[in-house]
Amino acid sequence: MNEFISKHGVRILAVVAALVPLLVTRLPGIPWEALAGLVAALLGAGEVAQRHEDSKTTEALHTTSPWDAAAAAQAEVTELEQDQVTLAA
Repeated sequence: MNEFISKHGVRILAVVAALVPLLVTRLPGIPWEALAGLVAALLGAGEVAQRHEDSKTTEALHTTSPWDAAAAAQAEVTELEQDQVTLAA
């Protein structure tokens, strides 16, 4: 369950935030203080979710791609081929 929340936390938060107006229309007697507290909690949870997503993005940007090693190897092969063409000419 914890892994599910970690993977889909932003989606869950969006569903809960979308249900707040429905809650207001279905239960008109809810005091505004309770709604203000709920909105503040949702904003705080949204901030936490944003920071979590930002940390994942930063980690992904600082991780070396496996394609970088392949590109470097291909550059070496290309250089060797050019050297062979030069020697043959």
